[in-house]
Amino acid sequence: MSFRERSLLIIAFLLIASILLLSFRREGEPIPPGRYAKLLGVGIDVNWARSPREILFYSPEVPKDFRRMGFSHVRIRVRANLSEEFLRHLDRVIDDSLRAGLIPVLACAAKEFNEDPSKMNALVQWWRTIARRYRDRPYLLSYDLIIEPSKEVTSEDLNRFYEKAIRAIREIDPYRIVFVAPRDHSNPFYLSELKVPRDGYLMAEWHFYASGPSKRNPAKLWTVGTEEERKLVTDKIKVALEWQGRTGIPTWVGAWMPGNYNKGNVYSVEEQVKFATFVSCQLRRAGIPYAVNADSHFYDIERRTWKEEMVPVLEAILNPECNSGGKAGGG
Repeated sequence: MSFRERSLLIIAFLLIASILLLSFRREGEPIPPGRYAKLLGVGIDVNWARSPREILFYSPEVPKDFRRMGFSHVRIRVRANLSEEFLRHLDRVIDDSLRAGLIPVLACAAKEFNEDPSKMNALVQWWRTIARRYRDRPYLLSYDLIIEPSKEVTSEDLNRFYEKAIRAIREIDPYRIVFVAPRDHSNPFYLSELKVPRDGYLMAEWHFYASGPSKRNPAKLWTVGTEEERKLVTDKIKVALEWQGRTGIPTWVGAWMPGNYNKGNVYSVEEQVKFATFVSCQLRRAGIPYAVNADSHFYDIERRTWKEEMVPVLEAILNPECNSGGKAGGG
């Protein structure tokens, strides 16, 4: 083959590759926040690119199992890692999720920034790298800039970080959905302290009961679902709805847990079902999408099986009986 023939072949190959990339990127137009909120539906937090065990046993069949179960999106929790090995695995998780029909929300656990807000520039640079790497992915992929801003991070620090991070992403990818979260572990009562730039593709993430309800802690008390206990749930939803109304920015609950799984779980399956039904129904009535925390409590990734005893809880999350007239789903 002559030099000219080789050159023409290379040019043809690059042209075809460019066309394929463009077609992959332009699979649909940019998605406005209001429509994106409706598409999110019910999701789940996953550690497919964070937990060593889940990374080891992950396969392209895993997202398919979650889609078949009925989930619409996955909140893919990651650390701010830039190693090529990690990024190649993250490529797989994002692309497998998209192929399975799941909306991937990439969420960063910014440990260093949470401990020392002066390190925000490193986190901004991480998001710049991520934006560059995934700029050609479908607009269904979105970015959740920080998981649970800590109490050590002031609203001033947080707003400065959001301004820098959003600017860095927008220089590369102007129309992708980006989520911001309020301080104090994404507490909805601090949504009002957010000062976010004008941006047509911005949403807010907040959450409650991320590590489950408590039978002792008055701030997240849930025993039998008394009026006062239900009001703890509805008050947070109400303040989020009021903020949405003032700002025009849709919100999403990025994490809540039906039992206190991280502390031994003192709630029976029946109690979890009651709490899950109430929370799910209230969020649905408010029109706020949500993700439950987290995949390993419901799914054994090594065996690729759902934990049978938790299926009733999953049903209450995915298909709650909100019109039964019972107290659990009642307003």
